[in-house]
Amino acid sequence: MTGMQLHISATRVFALLVAATAALAACSPDEGEIDWIRRPLGAICQVTVTGVGTKQVETDYVPHVVACENGGADTEALKAQAVAARTYMYYRVLNSGSICDSTACQVYTCSNKPQQKHYDAAKATAGQVLVWGGVVICAFYVAGAKPSTGDCKALSSDPDSTNSEKYVTCNAGKSGSGITQTTLGWVSPSNKYNRGCNSQNGANCLSLKGKSYPQILRFYYGDDIQLVTATGSCVTPAADAGPPPPDAFAPKLDAPAPELDQGLPGSDRGQVGDGLPPHPGDGLPPVQPPPQNPSNLGGGCSVLASGDVRPSIQLVLAVLALMGLSLRRRRP
Repeated sequence: MTGMQLHISATRVFALLVAATAALAACSPDEGEIDWIRRPLGAICQVTVTGVGTKQVETDYVPHVVACENGGADTEALKAQAVAARTYMYYRVLNSGSICDSTACQVYTCSNKPQQKHYDAAKATAGQVLVWGGVVICAFYVAGAKPSTGDCKALSSDPDSTNSEKYVTCNAGKSGSGITQTTLGWVSPSNKYNRGCNSQNGANCLSLKGKSYPQILRFYYGDDIQLVTATGSCVTPAADAGPPPPDAFAPKLDAPAPELDQGLPGSDRGQVGDGLPPHPGDGLPPVQPPPQNPSNLGGGCSVLASGDVRPSIQLVLAVLALMGLSLRRRRP
């Protein structure tokens, strides 16, 4: 082997490296953010509700869900509920194509029919959904405890008939990887879809304290949650609707929370804080731990389970293998 020389075709290697760079860029963790900047979110104007049929999102579906899930809440809490319900519906439709009509998803059918205030909440937030990291999040919300405190953060001794306060997250003043994720979903800094969980009773408390619905949403989902308005024929933004105000939520509350409205007499749903969607194990991969082969998620650029080889590493290995094929041994 003395005198053997290795000759690499520079042109071929350069072409391989260019291809590798382009492929790696396609799987950039910032791909979603760039995509959101370049392309507006298209409105979902109709939704297929399993067992019910196709419904108009803005004028039918959202008002019904608001009435059924938290219909007795104060005005700004109703708007926050409308945004959370719409966001969760978008999340389900974008990932599975439809949504169910039960507490396993969110309730559309109940005895509490929409009133004008429920239609107004949907209209005031028309097309608005919660976005973080370039994706529509899974907007978890539960009933939560009835806060007795001035800052609307429930104590362990506060009434919690649904035993759901344990899922609630207080993310006021938090952002990025510093937010607290809810255990209703897969807890991992890499899971963009899990940005915490809203308390319906807590939201009602905040609304009665004079907080706006964007402030309520940031209280539970973090200061950097984005309120994005989808564009489409079914979305006509209300004059008072808009992005969250620039001020960070900093509660200065000292009065005890008043007793919460318990909804319409005789209604089986629609009370303040009676909703428990979405349940853990809803089968949608972004919320639960990813499968062993998650290449069907996010075009192969999604978060992988611990121990898996990332696509970028596989690509580098492939490039090295191809480079090895280009080596030619030359004897003197």
